[in-house]
Amino acid sequence: MTDPNILILPTHPGVQYHFCRSGLPIHFLGHWDQFHWWRPKPANVHNVLPAFEDAQMEFGPADFARLLDDPVVDYPARYDLVWLMFNWQFKLFRERRETKKLYRVAKVAELEPHEWDELLARDDFSVASFYPNTVQWLREEKKVDVPYVPLGLDPDEYVPSTLEGGVLSIIHSWQDRGWHFRAGMEATEGLPFLHVDHLNPEQPPYEYADLKRELGRARVYLHDGEQEYTITLIEAMMSGLPLVSFRIPGIERYVVHGENGFVGQSAQEIREHLRLLLEDDALAAKMGAASRAMAERDYHEARWRTQWQEILRGLGG
Repeated sequence: MTDPNILILPTHPGVQYHFCRSGLPIHFLGHWDQFHWWRPKPANVHNVLPAFEDAQMEFGPADFARLLDDPVVDYPARYDLVWLMFNWQFKLFRERRETKKLYRVAKVAELEPHEWDELLARDDFSVASFYPNTVQWLREEKKVDVPYVPLGLDPDEYVPSTLEGGVLSIIHSWQDRGWHFRAGMEATEGLPFLHVDHLNPEQPPYEYADLKRELGRARVYLHDGEQEYTITLIEAMMSGLPLVSFRIPGIERYVVHGENGFVGQSAQEIREHLRLLLEDDALAAKMGAASRAMAERDYHEARWRTQWQEILRGLGG
């Protein structure tokens, strides 16, 4: 079977990177250098634009619409499938029925009810999700089963942490996107704590290698991302870190209280859990090993790649 040529629009850099590791021929509508500090470009990814320019960082829907109409891009003739993620990308391709589209959706709230109805009724759109809550909602509310593809990581890329460091968290715009920012700051006050924010101009940029270095030395990972999981939560698990998380929807799937970490609600609870793991070497090592075992079992890249290849080849073949 010939592999489909896939056109991908810029998306969340972490999801984009791991999706592109499917190994299939992927054409990035832009130039990957705009994301160089987030994740490196996989070898199977081809830049549609010949070079990176700062102006590309400000591209909006109208700019991408112009790119799609540029003869150099050769859309739709060159592509068998378009992979989309954000709501504006769904809207951009509403009237472009020339190719099949795969819409990767995470949260139910990303689309309005009437958009869900339109998306699910069209024969040129297919839907997949790596969030189980979304898959369950679609089954219960829309009577539709869509592929569920949990994230997958390569265990060899994440060396088990030495646990010599302190508390680590990685989420951009935490103050705006976190569920418990104020409580998190209170819980970590005075503790050895590093928060990495890719969008904070006051913080030096962290390359992917820098992130893996911090994951490889941290003692405990503090999670306060959006509902369910973020990619760095799974990376922390694969790095063998014990986890502490605020109670957010679906988090117990990943942070099993008392097994690979702790779940708490208040700043005081979170602080107590962090201090316990910082002070108890044996407990940190035991819970970190449990995180790694869970990640290898449930979030291995080999399974992730196989699932995506089956979906993409089925749609684009």
